[in-house]
Amino acid sequence: MSLAEILKSFPPEQQPAIALLAETLREEYRAKTSDFDDVKAVVRDLAEAQKRTESRIEELAQAQLALAEAQKRTELRVEELAQAQKRTEARVEELAQNLATLTYAVQRNESALERFHRTFEAKIGGLGARWGLQTEESFREGMRAILQEVGFTVERFWDLDTTGEVFGIPDQVELDAIIKNGKVIVVEIKSSLDKGAVYQFARKAEFYARKTGRHVDRKLIVTPYADPGAQDVATKLGVEVCTDVHSLQL
Repeated sequence: MSLAEILKSFPPEQQPAIALLAETLREEYRAKTSDFDDVKAVVRDLAEAQKRTESRIEELAQAQLALAEAQKRTELRVEELAQAQKRTEARVEELAQNLATLTYAVQRNESALERFHRTFEAKIGGLGARWGLQTEESFREGMRAILQEVGFTVERFWDLDTTGEVFGIPDQVELDAIIKNGKVIVVEIKSSLDKGAVYQFARKAEFYARKTGRHVDRKLIVTPYADPGAQDVATKLGVEVCTDVHSLQL
């Protein structure tokens, strides 16, 4: 490779200095051809090293650009996370306010429910004090008035059983139905209760459900006395028996 070709491998601004160096070496030391070839080899090695340096510099420049892009993406992601955190905090605050409102509403409803129970228990207690001193019909009317006063709907069901489904022969079927929040409780008031009366009441409840198309949620008999056999039958048929009006729960 000639000196001119070697010089071309250097940046233009370095070529004059390299040429001068080669010429100086040739003149000052009267270098032999073999010695000059050694100089050219050194210069060539320097040129290769220069190329490698420039290549490495280019690699570093590309890495720096990639790092800058990664930094931009990281900053953008951090901003997105910051915005998401703000939205989360706003949502948490909203939920906290809703919870506080709901808690207040529940407490207010509990207070209203407590007042209802106190009113209901007081009136049932007064009625229970006269238990046994009134007829079943009088007690039934008293119960109906109290239940209506505290928010229940009380209906008197009358219908003719033409097939004898309830009593074995065609007869009029009478039943009280208490309705609250869409739930139906059928109730019968008895001065005393035996097994036959429980069976009869269960048939009345079935007759009522079939005639009205309503689902009966509870079947309840209120009586001051129920013999043990009646209680056993009631349990088997899903009938509730209340012998103490003070403990009556609707």
